[in-house]
Amino acid sequence: MFTYPSTGLATSLPPDWDQVPGAVGCTLENRLFRDRHPDLTAAGIAVHGVSTQRPDEQAAFAAAESIPFPLLSDMDLHLAAALRLPTFRAGQDLKLKRLILVIDRSRTIRHVIFPVLDIPVAITEATNAAHTLR
Repeated sequence: MFTYPSTGLATSLPPDWDQVPGAVGCTLENRLFRDRHPDLTAAGIAVHGVSTQRPDEQAAFAAAESIPFPLLSDMDLHLAAALRLPTFRAGQDLKLKRLILVIDRSRTIRHVIFPVLDIPVAITEATNAAHTLR
């Protein structure tokens, strides 16, 4: 499971979005997981993306980018509160900071990558960690 701040049209993002550390790269992260999805699925590894965006925004992004895995909305911040996920405020919205959790079949978090400073490297690390759980 990976969390990310926001995807979508640049016009829907707050002013100076590109100045917020870790905010830029959500589309890249989704695309990299998308590109690895066939191999991950073949290995029995599920992928889920989570953000605080509305489900309709996520669905439009998933359709436009051919995202094959679920993008889940935590717009009410229930998951963020339950797991004490890191957040930041952008404009009037609370956003999830980028992180990756590797969770086993019994729903135990086995590996955490935070902060995600290099998206491709973090995805490789998470993939390797997930492979060790099989």
